Amino acid sequence: MLDTAADGASLTVVAARLGTTREQISSSLSGAYLRLGVHQHPRAERRAAAVAEARRRGLIPPKKQERAA
Repeated sequence: MLDTAADGASLTVVAARLGTTREQISSSLSGAYLRLGVHQHPRAERRAAAVAEARRRGLIPPKKQERAA
């Protein structure tokens, strides 16, 4: 789910892609932020911080341009 959100998609778009509700995606992301230790980041920065941390931990693949390098 975080890899789908990493593409910059809105919660509504992520929910539609995954066949669930926007509320479920929001709840799941909140849990992911907590587990990744980025829950205290300013709201506008949380998703980017979570994606960066997940990539650092190898939980989601690097950006496409990084893979080719």
